[in-house]
Amino acid sequence: MRNMIKRGNSYSVRFNVPEDRVQDVGRVFGAKNGRKTEIVRTLQTRDYREAMKRRDVALAAIRATVDAKLVEEGLPPLSEDFTPEWWASPVKAVEAGHHYRQQIEQASDDYDPAEGLVPGTIAEGAPESEREHVRSVVTDLVLEASEKLPPAEGRRYFETVMGVVEGIATPLGPLADRWLDAQRRFRLTNGLISRHKRVLGVFGEYLLSVSGAGKGKPDAVFRTYPVQKVDKRSARRFREWLEEWKGANTVNSYLSSLRTFWTWLVDAGEAESNPWSGMSGGLKKQAKKEAIVNGRKRPFTEAELLALLKGEPTSRDPRMRMMIHEVFWMGLLTGARQNELCSLTVDRVIVPDRAGELWGIEVTEDEGKNDNAVRSIPLHPLIRPIIERRRAAAIATGEEDAPLFPECPPGGEDNKRGWTFSKHFLRYRKAVLGKAGRGTDFHSTRRCFSTFMEIALAHGATACTATVHDHLVGHHSERLAVNTYAAKQFEWPLYSDAILGMVDKGLPESVRAVLNQKAHTETFKDR
Repeated sequence: MRNMIKRGNSYSVRFNVPEDRVQDVGRVFGAKNGRKTEIVRTLQTRDYREAMKRRDVALAAIRATVDAKLVEEGLPPLSEDFTPEWWASPVKAVEAGHHYRQQIEQASDDYDPAEGLVPGTIAEGAPESEREHVRSVVTDLVLEASEKLPPAEGRRYFETVMGVVEGIATPLGPLADRWLDAQRRFRLTNGLISRHKRVLGVFGEYLLSVSGAGKGKPDAVFRTYPVQKVDKRSARRFREWLEEWKGANTVNSYLSSLRTFWTWLVDAGEAESNPWSGMSGGLKKQAKKEAIVNGRKRPFTEAELLALLKGEPTSRDPRMRMMIHEVFWMGLLTGARQNELCSLTVDRVIVPDRAGELWGIEVTEDEGKNDNAVRSIPLHPLIRPIIERRRAAAIATGEEDAPLFPECPPGGEDNKRGWTFSKHFLRYRKAVLGKAGRGTDFHSTRRCFSTFMEIALAHGATACTATVHDHLVGHHSERLAVNTYAAKQFEWPLYSDAILGMVDKGLPESVRAVLNQKAHTETFKDR
């Protein structure tokens, strides 16, 4: 029973005075021998479990009393010996509030405020229940703690802790910190976490704009705003505020982040409901209308493909010019995402044991967008020379599992190799296509791949089925029968037949001719 003793049938708490302060404490308490090594106070209960619940609060109350007496005599308080910088931070204030609130909620209603009094005396002003007694002690403790801080910080600390204790004003800032820490533990991408942070910042801008405070810092407004004040009405007004200057897709993305945050708050017991649920209604339809006006995302046209295949990037580094072309060609004939291609390494190249089988590449869990993205993709003979040459060069470096595209160093928020390529390809695409290329990006190669698969199937390439297509591009099939009963992976020859059939019967003749010409030139194979 650490810090507790039993006297008769009742439990008491024992506060041990630090050895180097026993004389100071003895002096202020008027000890006969001038020393006081411990302070014992009754816990007013005979029940061991109740005593354990009351122990920490009682110890804190004793320490506060000792500190007050020491300060009155001009002596430093015990707590001054070590005061960590973080003890009064917003996060710690919320944690303290939750701790005190739990103690109050666990307090027994059987508390007898008259226990321990001399028979016949009246406990004037005594609490009517143990819960009131604990609440009174907590209030005193929080007030004592706040008085040790500068006025502004002390007021914020007191309001934060007591707001949590009373369940009426839990600030958003510390809760957001906990939520983002949880997202990091779940290994969400840095890009997604950064997006969440941006959304919270924008929400802070909105709160500042409607606060009437004029000038101020949005982050400060957000961090101090009570979660209890965010309801359906404020959520709807935030959406309307966003729609005045953001597109439907962006608004939907912002609302999604806030909906995710509040889902976590509800699960953590910090909020009773999610005001953002159902708040995105109609945004998808609006996004489609905006896409018609601004340029819907689409595959490249045949003319655009020829221009990009024949064009020459303006980069001064010949290696970068080669990299831009080769990743583009591979994207067109594999349907792979740009980071999946740029992150290829020696170990992710599939070299067949049997003659005549197609080479391939693997997309692993580390680089795939989701579980469905983990897959193997056969390489058409038209682009095999790219991987064959780059694999040999990577092996020659002697580096373990060397990258095939070293020209693409990791970068961006998520430290991805595709980040470097995306900047170079964006400039190349705009230089070649200009404004006429509106609605296209590297993802348009995946749109082309899907289009070529559909055309090939219509022209008799029986391997280019919808399920095979989903497997190759790393999509989750929307067909229930496929998801429930079909195999999650087919044999390599089937995927190979699909790739061969797609190029033979789905690719435009002019595009195939250009790729065929490049595949059979020494420049393409050996540069």
